[in-house]
Amino acid sequence: MELKGISLSIETIIILIVCVLVLVVSILFFTDVYNRGAEVTLEQQKLSAECLKWDRHSHDHALLENYPTLNEVFDGDPIKAEEYCIQQKDNN
Repeated sequence: MELKGISLSIETIIILIVCVLVLVVSILFFTDVYNRGAEVTLEQQKLSAECLKWDRHSHDHALLENYPTLNEVFDGDPIKAEEYCIQQKDNN
């Protein structure tokens, strides 16, 4: 079977289109994965920073409302927040 000139160019165009689609999908996938990872890391940094600040006040339960990230993540429960902060402190 002999390929004609026009058949070869159509096959080449189809291969290029498939390659471009694969490239675009992989870029979108890895960009999304990176953004989610970065958000989690920033959230952990905020929690750690607020834990350190709250630790300076000996985890006073009345002061939890002054730390918005801790307050939001632990739904205003000072006991859970304190347990988390102590665990983080012990891990470091």
